[in-house]
Amino acid sequence: MNESNGLQSSLSPSSGPTPSVPMTFGQILDRTYRLVRAHFRLFFGIAAVPAVSVLVMVAAVTSFMLATLWPQIASHTSGVGFFPAGIPPWLPLIVFCIYPFVLVIYALYMPAAAFAATQADLGLTVSFRQAYGVAWSRFGRSLWLMILCILYIVVPVVVIGALIAVGTLLISHSAGSGAGPASAFLLIPLLVLLYIGILVYCVLIMLRFAVAYPACVEENLSAWKALQRSASLTRGAKGRIFLLMLVIYAIVYAAELVCILVLVAVGALAALAAMSVHVTVGSSAFCILVGLGVLGYLLILMACILFSYAAFTAALAVLYHDQRRRKDTLASTPAQA
Repeated sequence: MNESNGLQSSLSPSSGPTPSVPMTFGQILDRTYRLVRAHFRLFFGIAAVPAVSVLVMVAAVTSFMLATLWPQIASHTSGVGFFPAGIPPWLPLIVFCIYPFVLVIYALYMPAAAFAATQADLGLTVSFRQAYGVAWSRFGRSLWLMILCILYIVVPVVVIGALIAVGTLLISHSAGSGAGPASAFLLIPLLVLLYIGILVYCVLIMLRFAVAYPACVEENLSAWKALQRSASLTRGAKGRIFLLMLVIYAIVYAAELVCILVLVAVGALAALAAMSVHVTVGSSAFCILVGLGVLGYLLILMACILFSYAAFTAALAVLYHDQRRRKDTLASTPAQA
């Protein structure tokens, strides 16, 4: 409690407190935009931790894979067989070993981002250090909350996947016994429906637990209670949450598409200029130009990832407070009467 009071006293006013009445969809979108614009350095800095960490891991695995497979690739001078056949047996193992590290990184990022965004929506500004300090102090419950969310998705998906596998085996067995077409006619649509059901279920679970981290951080709840709180707050609002997330995704995707088109146009002009001065393939100038193009694409990709992280986090903070105003006000009305 003393730590919370000390932290609150170190906060400074920011872009104004969150409105005291429930907001419309347009107001939520506008509030999200204003929060991201006013705190983009803080939000981007917090989001850079998982983004850069995952990028470093991917680069390390890719470098190790290229260093291991390069002698095999370089031994082929023709286009046939240029790439090694099959996936190296150690590659899935390395990727599987990386997942726990990714889980730990995001278990730190999620409460830090939720804390910074909810405080910003309340009109307060925290520092990068304060946000990750709060995340570290609640790392255990944050990690358990993430594991519970994953289990909610993975366990039913595994069960449905097992049903799909059984259906596939039945189709193969029926084909061997001469009843293949009839069985396939019945089972293939069922497998398609199961696959669609998996997608729908995953989306519903993500919407149900959309504000679990803001609730966990701001209300100091345990992982299980944060899930229950999120389920209560999002009841009856999943359509609005889905629409908001869809709009933000469309904005990020459009911005990324525009940036890539600009990069392609600049690359085309650079290619024409290089051809005019007779830059040959494989020369130092050619390698530098290609490297600059790859670097430009990576920078655009990183900027879009950071922007999407910041926008989604801010939107969930605004939604969390808006749902609290709606739900808590309704819940307190009978008592006041």
